[in-house]
Amino acid sequence: MNKFIRTLLFLALFIPFSTCIGQNIINGHVINSENGDPLAYATVKTSDKKQTLTNIDGSFSIKLTAKDSVLTVSYIGFSSKTTPITKFSEYYLIKLEPFTEDLSAVMLYSEESPADKIIAKAIQRKSKNDPEKALKSFQYKSYNKFIIDNEASGISTQSDSSSIEIRTIINQGRAYLSEKTATHLFKKPNKRKELVEGIKTAGFNKPVYDVLSLKAEPLSLYKSNYQLFDTDYAGPLANGAFNNYSYKILDTTSIEGRASYMIYFKPKRQKKVAGLEGVLYLDTTSYAIQKATAQLLGAVKLVVNHNYSYYKEHDLWFPSNQTITLKPGTGGKDISVFGGSISLGTVQRKKSILNTVIGSGEVESGLFLESSTVNYEIKFNEEVAIPKYAATINVLKNANDKSVNYWEANRQIPFTLKDEFTSQKVDSIIRTRNIEKKIRVKKAIANGHLPAGIWDFDLSKFFKFNNYEGIRLGAGGTTNAGFSEKTRLQGYLVYGFKDAQFKYGFGAGTLLRKRTDTWLDLKYSDDIREVGSYKYLKGINDFSILEPRFVNISFYYKYQAIQAGLTHRFTPKLETEWVINRSDITQIGNYAYINDDRSYKDYTIAEATIGFLYRPFSTFLNTPESNQIINKGYPQFTGQISKSVSNILGGDFDFTKVGLKVEYQINRLDLSNTQFTLEGNYAFGDIPLTHAFHSFPNNPNKAEILNRFSIAGKISFETMYFNEFFSDRQAALHIRHQFRPIRITDTYKPELAILNRFVIGDFDDINAHQNIEFNSLKHGFSEAGLEINKLLGGFGLSFAYRYGAYHLPSFKENFSFKFTLRLKI
Repeated sequence: MNKFIRTLLFLALFIPFSTCIGQNIINGHVINSENGDPLAYATVKTSDKKQTLTNIDGSFSIKLTAKDSVLTVSYIGFSSKTTPITKFSEYYLIKLEPFTEDLSAVMLYSEESPADKIIAKAIQRKSKNDPEKALKSFQYKSYNKFIIDNEASGISTQSDSSSIEIRTIINQGRAYLSEKTATHLFKKPNKRKELVEGIKTAGFNKPVYDVLSLKAEPLSLYKSNYQLFDTDYAGPLANGAFNNYSYKILDTTSIEGRASYMIYFKPKRQKKVAGLEGVLYLDTTSYAIQKATAQLLGAVKLVVNHNYSYYKEHDLWFPSNQTITLKPGTGGKDISVFGGSISLGTVQRKKSILNTVIGSGEVESGLFLESSTVNYEIKFNEEVAIPKYAATINVLKNANDKSVNYWEANRQIPFTLKDEFTSQKVDSIIRTRNIEKKIRVKKAIANGHLPAGIWDFDLSKFFKFNNYEGIRLGAGGTTNAGFSEKTRLQGYLVYGFKDAQFKYGFGAGTLLRKRTDTWLDLKYSDDIREVGSYKYLKGINDFSILEPRFVNISFYYKYQAIQAGLTHRFTPKLETEWVINRSDITQIGNYAYINDDRSYKDYTIAEATIGFLYRPFSTFLNTPESNQIINKGYPQFTGQISKSVSNILGGDFDFTKVGLKVEYQINRLDLSNTQFTLEGNYAFGDIPLTHAFHSFPNNPNKAEILNRFSIAGKISFETMYFNEFFSDRQAALHIRHQFRPIRITDTYKPELAILNRFVIGDFDDINAHQNIEFNSLKHGFSEAGLEINKLLGGFGLSFAYRYGAYHLPSFKENFSFKFTLRLKI
C-alpha cells in the first residue's frame, strides 16, 4: 500500500508539472522567404530576453515565460522580423526577407572576409589557446552521463475495471543508462591518460565497458580532426580549415563578461570531406573558443555543444562541459553501444550480415542518444605523475564497485527518478531478450568464433577448399569462460575429401596472470602446411570469411608437432609469444634436401621461437577484463626470431630465421587512404625448402586468364605463379592507394584502388633442393594492379600486370584477372 501511495503522490506532482512545462515550449522554422531554404543559426529572441539559435534545418524550440509576447528573429543578410506570440499557436513559420547589408558596416562582400580574418587569427593563436599547447600540464575530473531515451516517453494512466486500484503504466526508465567518473592527466609534449575511477551501467550484473570505446567525449575543437563515434570530421580550426569550410560573422555577444564573435562555419565539400555545420564563439581579444555548437544532418542527426570557462590568471578558456546528441538519420550507420545486432543500446541499425543473423529484436522508434560530460576540479601547471600504464584509458580495479554515497558525491548532473527506474527496465530487457548472451555471441563472431555453451567454435574450421585436399570439412575451437576463466581446452578435427585424410589437433592451457593475459599452453597437431609459408606468432589475425590464397595451394608437407608456448602482454602496446616446438616433417611430393652429403625427405625440426606485436602509436582501453584497441596508430611492427637446433629433441638441422613486418597507413578525411607494408625475411644455416620463404604468390599454374580467375589477396602477388620463386632472404614492399568512394547513390559507393608490389630476394644453394625447379628473386619482381571493390555487395574486380625483370613473353602470362571480397560482417 505504501508503494501505491508513493506512486500516486509521484503522479500527482509530476504530471501537472510536466504538463505545465510542455505548454511553455513553442517550436518553429526560420526560412528564406524567396526560395524557402532553411536559415541555419538564425537568432531567435523572446521579449523576456531569452534567445536560441535555429538548427541547420532552420528549426527551433524555445521555452517561454508569462512575460513573453513576441519573437524577434534576426539573421545577417536578412531583415529582422518580430512575430506576436498567441496562446493558440505552438508552431511558427517565420519567413525572413533577404537584403544587401551596408558594406561599410558588415563588409561581408569585401575582398577579404572579416570572418576569414578572424578564423585565420584563431588558427594562428592555437598554440596560446589550445590547453595542450599553452599549458605544461593539466589535470581534471569528469563525470559522464550516457543515456538512450525515447523522445515520446512519458507517463500514462489507465483504469482497470477489475481492480479498485489505478494501474499506473510508466515508461519506467530510459532505454540505456551509463555513468562514469574519471581523472584526466596531461603532460607535455604528448602524455595523456584517463583513469576511470567509477563506472556503472544500469541493469547489468557484470561490468560493461563497451561505452568507453565509443569516443563520445571529444575534448578539443583545435585539432585537425574532430573524432566522434568512429567518424573523423574536419576540424573548423585545423591548419587547412579554409579548404573544408566557409565562414560568416553572425553577431557579437558576451560570455562571462568577455566579448565574442559568433562565427558560422559550413562545409565546402560535404560530399568529399566529412564536416560539421555550426557556430564558434571566439574571444574578441584572444581568439580562443568560448563556446561551440555544431550539427550534422545525414546518415545520423548529430548535435554537439561545447562550453568553456575562462581562467583569468592563465588567460585561458578551458572546456567545462559538453553534450552530444545523436538521433536516427537517413541510415547506413550504426548508432549503438554494443553494435547494431543488439537492440539494447541501439538507436539506429545499419544493414549488415551480423545485424541480420543475430539481431535481437526491432529497434524502438523515437530513440535518441545523449552523452553529457561535466569537467571539475581542474588544475593547471601542477606536477602531474603520469602512470606507466601503456593504455590511454585505464579502468581501475574497483571502478565497478562504487557505493551509492560515492555516486551521490561525484554526480555533476542531476540523477532523476526516471534514471532510478532504468535499472529495472534494462534488467527486464536483458532477461527477456537474452541480451548478455547475444553480446557474447556478437563479440565472438566478430573475432571468428561461434559460441555454443562452454565451447567457442572456430568459424574457419568448418569449411575450406584447396587443390590438395579438395573440400576440407570439420570443426574446432576452444573452451570459453563458461567452462573456466583459468583453464582452456582446444582442439579440432577436419577431413580432406580429395586426399582422404583426417587432420587434428588438441591442447590445453592455464592462465598464469589475468592482467597481462599470460597463458601457458601445450598443443599437439597432425596436419599439413604450405611449403615456404611463414606465419607470425603474433600476427594480427583479422577474421575473414574467405582466405584468398588457400583455394589454389597444392604444395604441402605433413607435420606432427608438439609445442609448449607462453603468451604474455608486457604492455597493451607490446604482446609477445614464446614457443618451443618439435615437428616431424614428412614430404607429400618427391622433394628432398641435401645436407652434409645426405638426402633428407623426412626430418625433424626442433625449434625455439619468440614473436612480438608492437603498436606504439595505437591507443588502448585497459580494463580488469581485457585489453582493447580503440584507435589504430601507425606504424605497427610484427616480428619474430626462431632458432632450430640439431641433436636436441631429435632435431636434424641448425638454422636461424628472422622476420619483420612494418605496416603504415595514412587515413584521410575524404575516406581515401594509402597503405604501405614493408616486410623482410632472412634465414641462414641448413634450411630445407619447407622452412624457407615464398612471397605469397597467388596465380594458379594455368595457361588461360579466365582459368586463373579466383579471389585476390590483400598482400599477395597476383601475377606470381605458385612455386615459381623461393628465397632464404627477401624484402617486399606493397603500396596500395584507395581513392575516396565513388558515390553513385547514398548506399552504392564502389571503391577504386591502385597497387604496386615489389619483392627482391635470393637463395644461397638452390642445387641442394632436389626434385623441384624454382627461381630466386635476385633481379626483383614487380607488378602493378587496379581494384574496383564493392561493385556488388562486397564483391569487386582485380586486375594486375607483371612487369620488370621477370616479365614473361606473352600478355596473358603477365596479366591477372580476379575478384575481390571486401565484406564486413
